[in-house]
Amino acid sequence: MSDIARQMKKKENQKKRKAYEPKLTHQELMDSSTFKRFSSSVDNILENLEDVDFTQMDDDEIPQELLLGKQQLNELGSESAKIKAMGITSRIPSDKLVKVLNILEKNIQDGARLSTLMSHDNGEDEEKLWRDLIMERVTKSADACLTALNIMTSAHMPKAVYMEDVIERVLQYTKFHLQNTLYPQYDPVYRVDPHGGGLLSSKAKRAKCSTHKQRVIVMLYNKVCDMVSNISELLEIQLLTDTTILQISSMGITPFFVESVSELQLCAIKLVTAVFSRYEKHRQLILEEIFTSLARLPTSKRSLRNFRLNSSDRDGEPMYIQMVTALVLQLIQCVVHLPNDRDAMEDEYDSKVDQDLLITNNYETAMRTAQNFLSVFLKKCGSKQGSEEDYRPLFENFVQDLLSTVNKPEWPAAELLLSLLGRLLVHQFSNKQTEMTLRVASLDYLGTVAARLRKDAVTSKMDQRSIDRILKETQGDDETQQLQKALLDYMEENTETDPSLLFARKFYIAQWFRDTTIETEKTMKSQKRDREEDSSDGPGHHAKDIETIGEVMQRAEARKKFLRKIIKTVPSHFTTLRMNSDTVDYDDSCLIVRYLASMRPFAQSFDIYLTQILRVLGESAIAVRTKAMKCLSEVVSVDPSILSRLDMQRGVHGRLMDNSTSVREAAVELLGRFVLSRPQLTEQYYDMLIERILDTGISVRKRVIKILRDICLEQPTFNKITEMCVRMIRRVNDEEGIKKLVNETFQKLWFTPTPAHDKDTMTRKILNITDVVAACKDTGYDWFEQLLQNLLKVEEDAAYKPAQKACVQLVDNLVEHILKYEESLTESKGVNSTRLVSCITTLFLFSKIRAQLIVKHAMTMQPYLTTKCNNASDFMVICNVAKILELVIPLMEHPSETFLTTIEEDLMKLIIKYGMTVVQHCVSCLGAVVNKVTHNYKFVWSCFNRYYGALTKLKTQHQEDPNSTALAANKPALLRSLFTVGALCRHFEFDMEEFKGITKVVIKEKVLELLLYFTKHEDEEVKTKAIIGLGFLVIMHPSQMFSPEVKTLYNGILADRSTSVNLKIQVLKNLQTYLQEEDSRMQEADQQWKKLSKQEDLKEMGDISSGMSSSIMQLYLKQVLEAFFHTQSSVRHFALNVIALTLNQGLIHPVQCVPYLIAMGTDPEPSMRNKADQQLVEIDKKYTGFIHMKAVAGMKMSYQVQQAIMASRKSIIRGFRHDETTSALCAHLFSMVRGNRQHRRAFLISLLNLFDDSSKTDVNMLLFIADNLACFPYQSQEEPLFIMHHIDITLSVSGSNLLQTFKESLLKEPRRREPKVKKEHQSKNGSGGEEDEDKEEICDSSSDDNSNPDDDDDDVVRRPKKSKRPVAVAEPSSESDLDLEDLDVEDVDRVMRRLPENSTPLLDFANASQGILLLLVLKQHLKNLYSFSDSKIQKYSPTESAKVYDKAVNRKTNVHFKPRQTIDFLSNNWANVVFTHDIKTRIVKQYLDFKTLMEHLDPDEEDEEGEAAQASANIRNKAINALLGGAGHGHLAPAEYDEDDESDEDERNPGSSRRARRSGDPGNLNESVDSMDVIAIHCPKHKDRPQLARVIQKISTGYSVHWMSGSYSGPWADAKKRDGRKTVPWVDTIKESDIIYKKIALTSNHKLSNKMAQTLRSLYAAKEGTSS
Repeated sequence: MSDIARQMKKKENQKKRKAYEPKLTHQELMDSSTFKRFSSSVDNILENLEDVDFTQMDDDEIPQELLLGKQQLNELGSESAKIKAMGITSRIPSDKLVKVLNILEKNIQDGARLSTLMSHDNGEDEEKLWRDLIMERVTKSADACLTALNIMTSAHMPKAVYMEDVIERVLQYTKFHLQNTLYPQYDPVYRVDPHGGGLLSSKAKRAKCSTHKQRVIVMLYNKVCDMVSNISELLEIQLLTDTTILQISSMGITPFFVESVSELQLCAIKLVTAVFSRYEKHRQLILEEIFTSLARLPTSKRSLRNFRLNSSDRDGEPMYIQMVTALVLQLIQCVVHLPNDRDAMEDEYDSKVDQDLLITNNYETAMRTAQNFLSVFLKKCGSKQGSEEDYRPLFENFVQDLLSTVNKPEWPAAELLLSLLGRLLVHQFSNKQTEMTLRVASLDYLGTVAARLRKDAVTSKMDQRSIDRILKETQGDDETQQLQKALLDYMEENTETDPSLLFARKFYIAQWFRDTTIETEKTMKSQKRDREEDSSDGPGHHAKDIETIGEVMQRAEARKKFLRKIIKTVPSHFTTLRMNSDTVDYDDSCLIVRYLASMRPFAQSFDIYLTQILRVLGESAIAVRTKAMKCLSEVVSVDPSILSRLDMQRGVHGRLMDNSTSVREAAVELLGRFVLSRPQLTEQYYDMLIERILDTGISVRKRVIKILRDICLEQPTFNKITEMCVRMIRRVNDEEGIKKLVNETFQKLWFTPTPAHDKDTMTRKILNITDVVAACKDTGYDWFEQLLQNLLKVEEDAAYKPAQKACVQLVDNLVEHILKYEESLTESKGVNSTRLVSCITTLFLFSKIRAQLIVKHAMTMQPYLTTKCNNASDFMVICNVAKILELVIPLMEHPSETFLTTIEEDLMKLIIKYGMTVVQHCVSCLGAVVNKVTHNYKFVWSCFNRYYGALTKLKTQHQEDPNSTALAANKPALLRSLFTVGALCRHFEFDMEEFKGITKVVIKEKVLELLLYFTKHEDEEVKTKAIIGLGFLVIMHPSQMFSPEVKTLYNGILADRSTSVNLKIQVLKNLQTYLQEEDSRMQEADQQWKKLSKQEDLKEMGDISSGMSSSIMQLYLKQVLEAFFHTQSSVRHFALNVIALTLNQGLIHPVQCVPYLIAMGTDPEPSMRNKADQQLVEIDKKYTGFIHMKAVAGMKMSYQVQQAIMASRKSIIRGFRHDETTSALCAHLFSMVRGNRQHRRAFLISLLNLFDDSSKTDVNMLLFIADNLACFPYQSQEEPLFIMHHIDITLSVSGSNLLQTFKESLLKEPRRREPKVKKEHQSKNGSGGEEDEDKEEICDSSSDDNSNPDDDDDDVVRRPKKSKRPVAVAEPSSESDLDLEDLDVEDVDRVMRRLPENSTPLLDFANASQGILLLLVLKQHLKNLYSFSDSKIQKYSPTESAKVYDKAVNRKTNVHFKPRQTIDFLSNNWANVVFTHDIKTRIVKQYLDFKTLMEHLDPDEEDEEGEAAQASANIRNKAINALLGGAGHGHLAPAEYDEDDESDEDERNPGSSRRARRSGDPGNLNESVDSMDVIAIHCPKHKDRPQLARVIQKISTGYSVHWMSGSYSGPWADAKKRDGRKTVPWVDTIKESDIIYKKIALTSNHKLSNKMAQTLRSLYAAKEGTSS
């Protein structure tokens, strides 16, 4: 600030100060007319009412004579205000004032409860009269209130005037009229509809309100504002009772939640801070009241922030915060009290220590208040219950306000609140127990705070000059102290204009005092610690320490002394201490505050916040990771250099590969922001960014494209621009949004007109486009055509066509470049010609979309047909020029004869001289020139005859002597003739008279005959060329494809497995070319039709050609589809192309292709997979349900395709990809079906049904399907749970049946043991079949039904490696008596001795058990992969609503699906094995394994609580894993348990259900029923499930039973029913056929065991047919 400005400001300040100085003495003031008028009014009133006895008066009754007139009261109000300002009210005798106050009280009472909101029953005029009358009374009462308050709040008043009744009455009046008169007028939310109309939402109400107010209301509003201010003054003067304070505080808080009353809110801030500062007991209540009202905060932008700050933002606009924020900050600041002079006089504060403690305690109270406020507010930001308000936006506004006020001199509490908030937020989001919404919100707020901190750190290069100036102008030698003094002086000076600065000033003093105390303590502690550590360093060192401590203490003491001195100074004496007050203005004070704050913890907490945010990047919760990434992104956008920190780089790079789309998107966005702000680092991060353009998440791909676009525009010289463009363009056929984005990007980059003078940009554009075209040489140019078409199509009807204009510019410049390159090529040989090629290719692409653009350059292009061909690029030039001329010449108007003749001749030379590609393009070009322009048919006919003649001659030679040497020499001529004749027939209709003249020979038949002859040639090359020629011919004459010879030829080649791959591919190519030609013909016809449709009649336009191609495709479809099962990928590739074209043209019904396309979706080559998947998506769009209908067939076919692909490698076919993703081969199919719950379930059930032993599916196919089921991309918990539920149902039926069938095939009596067998068995055991012994060990231990379950499982897990214990061989007689299933110990030997001679049952069992084993492993795998607990699986019911299980799944990594037994079975080829004793033993072992497994599958353990249940569950899981062959490989971790699952495993069932499970009798129905047995019944008339009853006795019609009540998981008891007044046992009779399970054993606490519950569920499901 310049010196002159400073001096002017100084003068202004002095003037202001003078204005405040009193000019008159008391006596003079009392002589003034104002005072006299007021005194006489008072005397007047009292005279008139001399006789009234106030003591006798009833409270409710108001004598009319006490009511003063309107004018009188108005005058009293204004006069009293004046004499209060003069400070002489106290000169009026107090008895008079007391009487006046009593009279005023009655006047207030008159209007205290008058409602001004009238009902609308009366007529309008009458109502207006009423309202005016009422408003008059209300206004009179307002004046009475003001007069009373003015008297009470004047200086030096006697105690007698503070009359409680009057104060009560004033509060009653104010409160009533705020609620009932003013709020409804100013904020529609507070209005009540008199007709009781529906309640509108607050937002809707506020939107509808009108802002017009009546004058009388505005006057009342201003008076009420004055009253509120006066009440706050009264609080400063007089201590009031608690009840009064309660009323005041609640009245003071209401205005903050009303819109459009900012003046009132400002007064209320004063009022509430006065209460808060004085009445400690009321603080909590005030805060609570604020919280309960928060939801009603103003929402509209207009009235959101109304408190104007002194500072302005960057653009010089004033800054505002919410009133409620201002209130909270002031409340926290007003808590601090300092011991003042009055206190100092009293003994209580004699000692300095007490004073210090008081100051520190006061500040800590403020901190506690702040902490309390923040934590309660933040808690409310958690998930909202029901119709509760969402507090998050409110909290966000609050945080924004804090950031606006931080480091402003009048708001010291903002910094305190932010530093507490930081700690609180870190605690909230780091704590995993916090609910998710709150964690995410906390992260969000912390990100905002951290970004702001960083921004301050970056932008606030402290203005050291100003600081130095301030220091120079203050005396002293301690910088901090000088600045503190300067700030306090500034605030003291401005207290007159802003009284709230008083609290702020006290707050600063207390804060600095405490900081100094804490600093001293810290130093002492650290010194003490150092002293202990360094005591060995000798005495000299120690002395130095003591000295530094001394210094620190001294400085601290000096600072405290300074602060105490300031506290003690009475404000009136302050001027003597005050320095020259013009040193510091508002900006300087802000600077000082920032300077002093930079040493406090908040300013230094950025690192802590950043570390905490980085820490949660590794969390499992997606929402937390995404939000953390977004926070980092905010910080990086403020200060990109942060990304150079190692921890930042690690965090961000790791998240680019996150498994959640939203996290990856946030990471990409962060990188993009960074790269754009630091161009020099684009190179370093380029690879990371570019690979995400292929991300599976659409939003991630979009984000990458946007970033790449910005790099292209902002860094046009970056060296990877070409590659970036190529990668972006390849997304042109992506999803709609991305397609649009790509179009926009390239429109901006390439197809925006360039100013004529800007040659550099144009050249850069041309080079960029041609580079991109060159780079796409191998992948094809569809994208470019697509792009141009899209852009030009959009503009078709527009008046201004920028893309069209840009294309004209580009074409003209391309031609210039071509000429330039041509020159440089001729001058210096060896210049790279790829540029020339790519320019010409680009030109061709333009001509393909808009040939019109190149018409004017046709003459320039013609000479390039005579290019000398030395290398591949020369051929490219010729082909492209031929293609350009083919499109352009027909559009030229009156081309010159010589030009056309030259072109014809050039083309003919090229046809005769060069190879296949050139011939094809040149014939095509000649076709266009001759057919459409010159009609020079004789010229073409002679060429045709030349080759046709040669072919006829060679045919004759070959017929005469197939082995002649001349033929071998003429092979090149034969090949050229076959190709050229075909090519000419494709473009010219030789059966026209213009060609062949009047001869009757049908040329096409003759050519067909010739070509067919050579397709039977022994040389494959000749055959291929003949097929190519044939393909050309049938394009011109499609009907020839119906000829039996062509049909036999094509179908034969496609169907015959032994035919060479090249021929197959050529036939498919022919079909593909035919369809492509048809397609372009149809498009042309369409365009013609659009032109003609105005004149033509629809009926005449028959679509003959599509009918023809449809019939043709029907002929060859089957063979083409079968070509999908070829080992060679190239054959599959072309077959897929043909099918895609057929489907796109709608030539066949798509349903027949669906299974084949599903199968092709499993192809190892990504391009083919994607194409097949795309076709399926298209079919699904048009015909919903087709995919689901053929899904299972598609899965089976997928297996066949994999078989074909794997045919060469004799390996087991698996159903997932062997890469890092291990995704299911049919994942895309599942993702298409999963959207519809019904379709998804039907599909999964059909797949699971294939595992049923009765369906006899090939084992490897079952493995393939199980692999897919294991790796499908499940998204909600319902999907894997549904599968596991159905696996359980299948197992309980099929598993038991399988065991039963095997058992029934065993002999009733064991065979005698042969010595040889025994010896062989022993030798095998001796020779180290350790693993097998172990398996038996398991079987022995776990088949023992009566052993303790825990021991049993323990044994399984920790089984000792020792030789097998000897089995006691029972006597045959006794063994045969025992039924096999009742054996305590089943071992291999015993079963072996019962095997029948015929080993078919063994093989059947081995085969059939594979399906069930696979299901078991699959269930176990899903359980581990998605961390489901047993009880969660048990509780699942498919009939529950979808929402219950709609949570996203949490997928573990590195859990692989490895069904060991099935892989062994397949790799050892057990299905076709010769039976040896060894193999029989293995199958028997498998049977026992299987049996144990079925028993382990669902444990019926003792009802345990807590840890014991968890431990036994873990043991059980390990046992199952071991049995399934998992433990050895360590790939199946024990399942984790959901916190919401209790372990309610039930006790082991003694015998009956186990026996039932092992027999094929799932309901124990073969048992007899005794009295007192518990049975399960299916009685349709009762809805409850399950229905259990206790049998009383058997009767003739069935059984008499006593019903029981309970549930699947709860306890069971005998049911009672009402009989009159008493309850009696509920007895009923049932039929034998109603019973579905006999002999149910309940657990010790009368519950069903888990297994029993599951069995009953499946039995009821089977009964009711609802198993699906």
